[in-house]
Amino acid sequence: MPPVSLFLLLWLRFARYRWSRFRRLFERGNLNKSIDPAASLQEIEDLLKQVTWTPDGPLHLYDSISYPQTTWAKKLDDCDGFAVLAAELLKRWDPATSPVLLTVMLRPARKSHTVCAFRDGAAYRFFDNARLNPSTYTGYAEVAKEVARRGDTTICWDIADPWSLRQLEFHRA
Repeated sequence: MPPVSLFLLLWLRFARYRWSRFRRLFERGNLNKSIDPAASLQEIEDLLKQVTWTPDGPLHLYDSISYPQTTWAKKLDDCDGFAVLAAELLKRWDPATSPVLLTVMLRPARKSHTVCAFRDGAAYRFFDNARLNPSTYTGYAEVAKEVARRGDTTICWDIADPWSLRQLEFHRA
């Protein structure tokens, strides 16, 4: 396995969520910020469109998953921020959607991506930044395969709880 691929695999498997939980210690002041409510998937998409996408810092060294309140207050974040905000909005609108963060590590590394995957009845769907993907899927593996189309090579993918940032599943390609 090439060194960059090994790094991406180890980062996602062992370090990403620990780093994000540590970084969240410095964001606790945003927890009292309110997030506008949504009453439908369309309203969630409309709220997400109020946030501006911005890339990670150099070499992704600043990459971490903020609290949804931080993303909403700043109205600025990368794919992780969009995904965690979408998860919060979905949970408040309909807890049965059971939203999760789904991350796919790809080569080239800049194509790696996080989305908010959720249940819509018996199907699965996902928010890709501020856009609700119109398709339905039979499971998280199908969602991961769709997200992986962004890159040349899939290294691994996982599912994490948006609130505790605990990894729920991990899959090597």
